[in-house]
Amino acid sequence: MIDLVDASFGYRHRPVVTGATLAIRPGERVAVVGPNGSGKSTLVKGVLGLNDHLGGQVRLFGTPADRFRQRHLLGYVPQRHTVSATVRATAGEVVASGRLPRLGLLGRPGRADRAVIAECLAVVGLGDAVHREVADLSGGQQRRVLIARALAAGPEVLVMDEPTAGVDAANQVVLAEVLGRLVERGVTLVVVTHEIDPLASLLTRVVTVDTGRITGDVPAPGRA
Repeated sequence: MIDLVDASFGYRHRPVVTGATLAIRPGERVAVVGPNGSGKSTLVKGVLGLNDHLGGQVRLFGTPADRFRQRHLLGYVPQRHTVSATVRATAGEVVASGRLPRLGLLGRPGRADRAVIAECLAVVGLGDAVHREVADLSGGQQRRVLIARALAAGPEVLVMDEPTAGVDAANQVVLAEVLGRLVERGVTLVVVTHEIDPLASLLTRVVTVDTGRITGDVPAPGRA
């Protein structure tokens, strides 16, 4: 699904990650770990096309990244703790924005789209929040709305950047349960994180990034 060979990524021709060779296969749940500034977020953003691809090979679902057009197959939950307090929208409206890759800029959600939106909110445990203002939800609930938004396009791979950062222990448990339901649905997970403990039961591999290079790639604890 994701195949990197000696890939380099950075910003404005300045490499941050170099020599990255990595393959993500269907059904895997991979944690990408490393200290602050190690390049782990730059690595996954490079896969998503959110920064500059400066060298090496990147293939997505078997297609070179520069020719890959089915971006909806790659869902992304950015490193943002909550929806902006200035957003005046319901949870359903936020999740509906995730359908745009399927609808096009001028498309309007139909009955099938509304069913997908409701299902995505149900998967993250917020099935009763479709008409609630996101500003009225807790931080943990808002994080789950962002996950539902990413799911709305029907991705086969979900990339999450620091999903447990700033989330209390109780909500980390809820988040792990949500991701467990995604695993049951066959979604492949790539999770950038400082801490693997909250998600340890879900992971199959741990990839370590340090000083802009992949320095480790091992089975998750208990999977060896």
